[in-house]
Amino acid sequence: MSSLDRAFIDDLLSRIDIIEVIGNVIQLKKHGSGYKGLCPFHSENTPSFNVSNTKQFYHCFGCGVSGDVIKFLRDHDGLTFIEAIEKLAYMANVEMPKGNDNKNDDSKTLLDTNKLVNEQYVKNLENDINAKTYLLKRNINEDMAQNFNLGLSKNSWDNITNLLVKKNKVKEGVDLGLLVKNKDKTYDRFRNRIMFPIKNTSGNIIAFGGRTLDKNDNAKYINSPESKLFYKSNEVYGLFESKQYINKVDQIIVVEGYTDVIALHQNGIKNAVAALGTAFTKFHINKLLRYSKNIVFCFDGDIAGQKAAWKALENCLPEIRDGVNIGFSFIADGKDPDDLCNEDTEAFKAIITDSMALSEFMFNSMRKNLDLKKVEDKTTFTKNIIPLIEKIPNGLYKKLLKEQLLGITKLSEADLFLKEKSLKGENTIKNNIASNNLELTDSLILSIFLEHPILLEKFSNQMIDIVKDPDVKEMLASIQDMKVNNTFQLNKFLEIDGTKKDLFLKYSSEKMMYVDVDSAKQTINSIISNIEEKTHESQYFSILRKFSDGADLTDDEKAVLKNFKK
Repeated sequence: MSSLDRAFIDDLLSRIDIIEVIGNVIQLKKHGSGYKGLCPFHSENTPSFNVSNTKQFYHCFGCGVSGDVIKFLRDHDGLTFIEAIEKLAYMANVEMPKGNDNKNDDSKTLLDTNKLVNEQYVKNLENDINAKTYLLKRNINEDMAQNFNLGLSKNSWDNITNLLVKKNKVKEGVDLGLLVKNKDKTYDRFRNRIMFPIKNTSGNIIAFGGRTLDKNDNAKYINSPESKLFYKSNEVYGLFESKQYINKVDQIIVVEGYTDVIALHQNGIKNAVAALGTAFTKFHINKLLRYSKNIVFCFDGDIAGQKAAWKALENCLPEIRDGVNIGFSFIADGKDPDDLCNEDTEAFKAIITDSMALSEFMFNSMRKNLDLKKVEDKTTFTKNIIPLIEKIPNGLYKKLLKEQLLGITKLSEADLFLKEKSLKGENTIKNNIASNNLELTDSLILSIFLEHPILLEKFSNQMIDIVKDPDVKEMLASIQDMKVNNTFQLNKFLEIDGTKKDLFLKYSSEKMMYVDVDSAKQTINSIISNIEEKTHESQYFSILRKFSDGADLTDDEKAVLKNFKK
């Protein structure tokens, strides 16, 4: 990832206030010992995004994201590791180590390689009349080609290979999938194709899509394979070009292809994006919900379009929150969105305006070809739709969907959802046992020292002896090694997978009872006194049993019996 010295990174993080960084992105309000706000990584109405300035980490109880300030900048701003460090160094007025010129940052090198290759693709397109003619036939004008940085991969096996050999970037080309290495041969992956660069939200090119110019080519579209930069199930095409317009209209239109997005933009509908030749995933929906809670899917009206829409619906259900509006539009007559938009933009807009709400699409699809006047069909309908409704997080939207189902079936909620509730209850009990398996004393001690780690300098030996849970013992011992410049970087627990990370998240995010260090210290002393009292009491009753059995007592044991409770 980087050759930066860990000591430099630790020192830098000790100078940065995560509240200040995240507070520039979302509104944070004081909540207990930390801060709370609406999560920037998923759509929500009730704040579940917690930020701790003492531990310098964030955690969302809604979608589960967590991390330190570096991870926040990487995930939210789309920065590479080095870019995030450089931004923090600038904020802290700290000079980056000499000799660090990003040469060791894999992400930066890969991004530079993609940029270099795309510049070549653009040059290829500028000098190819046939490719430019093809774009014009598809109603993609020169402005749109420039806006989306479209290019051309030549009908050649070595155009990009030769470029990257010359620039000493063959390894990067192979890692990115621009080049294919087969035994002793290396050649271009993309040949004779219109190239669509895929950008992250910062505008950096992370991958490519290529549309063939050869009618006999079986693969109409191919994408870059996944790489260190590119995860197909996470990315959408056109988001970088669309995000400022999405903010203006507070709506996102999701279409199926690259040319659909460009056609919509060309006709003034600049809030359009597309999935990358794959089903729309929960990662896609969560990414888009950061920009708008109003999303309309627009698909072809054929069977393939219906299937794609249904898959999108299924993946959206677990991510729906109150206030999120998802609709579905279908284009008839075998046309694509780009066909209709170029022919009649107003007709396309009308289809989007008249989109079918998710609830309507779901209920209509489930009752299709069924006669709900028949008991058998009503049973089938009910059994099929209940699992879909149960995927939705609890809230007003889910409650209203249940009421709609109750109205259709004329059954009570107990009849329809009792079984699911009982199963859910069993799971909840098991989960509670798993998440609350610490004894009261252990959980109290862990909470206190996560909030006030400075107290461990005085009480560490006594506390580690008192604590029973082995993971908590190890965590208390580790805390003392996390001190940097008089601050404790407890967010390092996030780098540990498993129980310790879970315990850190749980006992760091719960509301603290001991905001100030003095009250925490008093509680620790009370715990110690209570343990000593219980130990003394246990000793007394042990000696008392020995005395009752007629055994001889030592002078010390006699003193214990004589002085107990005095």
